[in-house]
Amino acid sequence: MDTYYQNAILFTGLTGLLAMIPCLWFYSRDRAARKIGGLVTSQKPWQLKIPEMLLLLGMGAAFSQFANMLVGILQSVLNYQEYQESMDQLMEGKQMWFLILSMGIIAPLAEEIVFRWLIYLRLRDYMRMGAAAVISGLIFGIYHGNLVQAVYASLLGIVFAYILDISGCLWSSVLLHMGANIWSLISPDLYTWIIARNPAAIMILFLILLMVMIYFGLFLFYKKSTGKIKTSYIAEKSKNYDTNEKLSDEIKSGSFFI
Repeated sequence: MDTYYQNAILFTGLTGLLAMIPCLWFYSRDRAARKIGGLVTSQKPWQLKIPEMLLLLGMGAAFSQFANMLVGILQSVLNYQEYQESMDQLMEGKQMWFLILSMGIIAPLAEEIVFRWLIYLRLRDYMRMGAAAVISGLIFGIYHGNLVQAVYASLLGIVFAYILDISGCLWSSVLLHMGANIWSLISPDLYTWIIARNPAAIMILFLILLMVMIYFGLFLFYKKSTGKIKTSYIAEKSKNYDTNEKLSDEIKSGSFFI
């Protein structure tokens, strides 16, 4: 068991890198099938600007903070203590740069390719955004294998899918996920710093800042998705959803993915 705790994060990073290769291939086939089926266009996806990237990272951190607060409220039901002890063992003795690389960058990218780019978008081919987001979010939560992370990951998975859809950019959910995971890694040290000073005032201002960041980000991406800037393939698919009740014969026959 000690060997497992010592190497689990390393294995997570390596398996994430290996999983990206076939998953990206499957996604490219899905994308080709959607073009043939008329669900998306060949139009170039919406490119995120650097301020938008930073905003998404901050929004991911904010969503993570509030999801963690909810899990904390439910900790007596979710057996939170046992989960925290396991996480402490996993991270014990690890350098922060290694944790951020493995859990804050590689793991989120691999998981987003699987759960949003593949699972969510495939569900989105057949159903509306709300249903697809909830189903993919629940699958994402179950994948984590314990009740604490299941609740936390399901909530964030639904949010990530929603923002992916309204932003029209695949990288939006990746940046949100990276921001959430990196925040979970660095926030304990930040809490220690806050408690050593004026905990009540700083924490209130801090939570207000996170709420404002979430509101501004949702407002920005929603306005862009409903305005004249619908340049992404996701936006095009949403616009054409009602006029494409079924996928093309190529998609239905499974010619493009297994």
